[in-house]
Amino acid sequence: MLEREEIVPNVGDFHCIEYLGAKLLIARGDDEKVRVFANTCRHRGASLKEGSGNCKKFRCPYHFWTYGLDGQLIVAPNFTDSNGEALINDSNKEEYGLAEVESGTWGGFIFVRLGEDTQTLTQHLGSFVDALASHKLEDMRCARKVVYDMDANWKCFIENYVDLYHIPYVHKDSLARWKTTEYHQTKPHGHERIGFAVHEGSQLLLPGEDYVGFPAMPQIDADKKGGTFFSTLPPSFLMTISNDGALVFQSEPVSAGKSRLIVSSLFPKSYFERDDFESLSENYYRRNSMVVIEDKDVTNRQYEGIQSPFARVARLCNDEARLNIFANWILDQVIGADDKEAMAAE
Repeated sequence: MLEREEIVPNVGDFHCIEYLGAKLLIARGDDEKVRVFANTCRHRGASLKEGSGNCKKFRCPYHFWTYGLDGQLIVAPNFTDSNGEALINDSNKEEYGLAEVESGTWGGFIFVRLGEDTQTLTQHLGSFVDALASHKLEDMRCARKVVYDMDANWKCFIENYVDLYHIPYVHKDSLARWKTTEYHQTKPHGHERIGFAVHEGSQLLLPGEDYVGFPAMPQIDADKKGGTFFSTLPPSFLMTISNDGALVFQSEPVSAGKSRLIVSSLFPKSYFERDDFESLSENYYRRNSMVVIEDKDVTNRQYEGIQSPFARVARLCNDEARLNIFANWILDQVIGADDKEAMAAE
């Protein structure tokens, strides 16, 4: 997942972003479609834009090559050979558009694919599409985004998120206050995982009179109003969704031992119009500050510890089973599912 569509709400809006070391340009075209381009001119590679803004076209600051909002080359001024003949004309103009990164949208999120694959976005999302449909994530807006610099490999926070074993200990005064006795798993289509904890209220808050929140969204399916979803979508998209909003986590690699954790609080856009939005939303941020810091600190500690040449890791217990699922997904990406099966058989 790259960003939210709302970052470019209007035709001509653009937003520059760096993702996994690549400089990208998100733009909403005249047809209102959101596209993602490499932020580099097709001539000599200069970056086209910085920051965010609105424009009618993209013009390279170096030699004034100009592109439409759809990435197509409009003009390459005075780009001729030694005989004065244009090097780009109607016969080859399409070859010189901006390099577009394959992207798609769902639930208001922009997803990109940097490698090659035949799987569609809907196929990749799997059970997310049906299980989370009534929450209408596309009608939510980001109220707050917090970025944490992590002294840990990017996979460590994901392992922590899917690890149920640590909750009574790391979160004994926060998340462990929720007493959930019923937990349902949605059947996955692929590597996505969705679990639903049944309870009153919202786990985007903590139980107690000092954590007053927003009412449940009226459109949610009746059987999904009393509880909270915990979902993971490889490689690094994590989302806690309750009846009053969503908390999104993105764990992005910076280097082998550094990562960036981005935590976004989403609420239905209608909530932003409430007179008590600012006061009630603070209760969610207060909960996040406590719980995310607990996770951040223990993730850094865990990564620091496994760097020891004397570190020995025990087998996983039942409450850590999803770590094995994530580890197998990584193996599938690195060595391939067929090769993994062959190695296991040897």
